[in-house]
Amino acid sequence: MSSNRDNRPKHSKKSGFSRHLQTRPHKHRLSAGPGYYFIWGYHAVCAALSNRNRLVKRFYASPTSKELAKKLARNASCRTVSEAIELVILDPEQFDQSRDEDFKRVHQNLMVEVQPLEMLDLSDILFGDEKLRIIALDQITDSRNVGAIIRSSKAFGCNAIIMTKNNAPRENGSLARAAAGALEDVPIITVTNLNRAIKTLKSNAVCCIGLDASGEDRLNSFRNERRLALIMGAESTGMRRLTKQTCDSVVTISMCNGTDSLNVSVAAAIALYATRLRD
Repeated sequence: MSSNRDNRPKHSKKSGFSRHLQTRPHKHRLSAGPGYYFIWGYHAVCAALSNRNRLVKRFYASPTSKELAKKLARNASCRTVSEAIELVILDPEQFDQSRDEDFKRVHQNLMVEVQPLEMLDLSDILFGDEKLRIIALDQITDSRNVGAIIRSSKAFGCNAIIMTKNNAPRENGSLARAAAGALEDVPIITVTNLNRAIKTLKSNAVCCIGLDASGEDRLNSFRNERRLALIMGAESTGMRRLTKQTCDSVVTISMCNGTDSLNVSVAAAIALYATRLRD
């Protein structure tokens, strides 16, 4: 799996750190600027600061976390310096006063204001890689579930995640925090039509299997596939009928003790682990 998104178009501006960090107090109610959103959580913040392709506008800290914020900024691996990041100092209670609809309680009193990452095109991952692992999400709408799937994707060597442009969460703070930094490493591809995307995968020698309780095949049967896509259905309804029909196979996760379903992010982690490529 690619360790970052170096193959995609990069932001034209790079964020500056260290001696270019600017500090100012802030007494107003928090609201991300147009085209920006907030990322919080220590690991998510550190990963965003270290991602050369992530445009960071402001870094927020409290008086007690100010020195840690400066240290994190100094340690961030930035390629070039053409734009300074503001370090904004907030009173601790101000972290809970954002107008951002995705904003939750901020821990460690560290937060960054960022632009969403550039998205890859499906064609960017299909060529030049003999081994391939992809997760495709069929209208999974819960940001925390998607974030958890991104985290598992990084852990188990997934090359990319495919999501639909509609009926899927946009990049937001809840998703980034649940991903615990993995959002900066696992490419996200958005498509208008998932069935068409699955057909494109199949035409490029990618075996596409859907996970569903009705499946008759077992995951272990596909662990030796060199190019494999795992299609995960929505939290409550599972895969849509046409999505299921488009898959090469429908598989199930064997369970015991009367358990009939798993959280989709747990199922995705199990599926990625069971089918991960061994050297």
